[in-house]
Formats: sequence, C-alpha cells, structure tokens
Amino acid sequence: MLKGWKHLFVKTTTDATKAGKEEATDAYSFPVSNPIASTSGNTGFTPAPVHNEAVNEVIEVYEAGLESINMPGYDFYEFYKSISTTGAEGAHSYQLAFNMARSLDKTVTVQKLLSDAEFYISKINEVHGQYVNQGQAKLQSLEQQKQAEKGKLQSEIDQHVQRIAQLRAELQELEGAVNQKKGLLSKIDEGFNPQEKNIREKLQANDAAREASIGKLNKVRNGIATYIKL
Repeated sequence: MLKGWKHLFVKTTTDATKAGKEEATDAYSFPVSNPIASTSGNTGFTPAPVHNEAVNEVIEVYEAGLESINMPGYDFYEFYKSISTTGAEGAHSYQLAFNMARSLDKTVTVQKLLSDAEFYISKINEVHGQYVNQGQAKLQSLEQQKQAEKGKLQSEIDQHVQRIAQLRAELQELEGAVNQKKGLLSKIDEGFNPQEKNIREKLQANDAAREASIGKLNKVRNGIATYIKL
C-alpha cells in the first residue's frame, strides 16, 4: 500500500519567485480533499526510537515529499536540512545556521522561517490524513466483504435448519451441510485477520511516521523560536 501512497506528494510547475510566501505556497500543493489540522502546537515532543520497517518506509516517503515541494530560494526546508545534517543543537548552532542562511539570502527572517515551517508541517498532516483515509477505506471494504460472506453462509444455515424441521427424512444429509457451513463461518474472521492486521500495522506505522516527522520539524521550528533572537 505504501507504494501507492508516494504519489500523494506532488510538486507542480510554478513560476513563483522570492516575491512572497503566499505565492509560493499556492503553487506547491497536495491533492488532498480532507486536510488534517496542524499539530504544530505540540511543543517539546521527542519522537520515540523507530525500528519498524514500515514506519521507516513512511518516513522516507515524507522526507521525499518534503524535498519534492521545496519552495524556491532559501526557506525553512534548507534550514531544517542544515540543522538535521549537522545534528547540532543549542543557540550557537541555530544562530550560526541562521547567519549562514542570511549570507545566502538577505530576505531570510525568523518570521519567514517560522511561517515556512507551518507550511511544511501542514503538508505532512494533509498527506497523513490521506493515508488514514485510504487505510480506513480498505478496512471498511474488507468488513463489508466479511459481513456479506457471513450473511450468505448464515442464510444458508437457516434454510437448512428449517428444511431439517420440515423434512425429517433428509435430517442426516442436512445436518452434515449445516456443520460444514458452520465450520466455514467460524473461519471467516481467521481468513480476514492477516489482511486486517497488515493494514492496521501500516496505519500505526503511518501515525508513528507522522509523529516522528512532525517532531523533527517542530524541534527545529522551536529551536528557531527559542535560540534565534530578533
């Protein structure tokens, strides 16, 4: 399912320049119909260690997606990559990175970096919402299939039970059919469990990847707000 998710990050052609944040933001959009509200207010988040392969795969999708919508010029994404690459923390590191950013682009300001951070965080949230919707839709489809099969088999069981009452001569044959179909009915959940388990794991991986990605972005954003003085 993850392979199909990667197309959700889309970078459209744009002639946007450094003229303004709003113009660049409009040019870089995701095909999202039900965006999730930004969780950028969750400060102090420290992502838990991620070991699950599925979580790592979704994180890679998020990182590639952020790269694909990187706006023209120097913005929060370049600052984020700079901080993430060095792994350094603290006022000195953030101030040094900010000074370097200013040397590359005189239009860079703290306000612009914070505004850009909100843009990238919102895109992670939007794509996460798409992943959730896809996973829930698949689970719903499986549930409908399961209930349809259960209903069909239960209906057949009821018909056979009624015939047993009406036609005692066929009792032995019909009882065998009932037992067989009850056996099938009892195994329906077992048959669907692997698919449900797989989808739920991917949904959990999606949640964990979102939290990890948002946490990293928030960490840099909060660092800017904390360590860079206007």
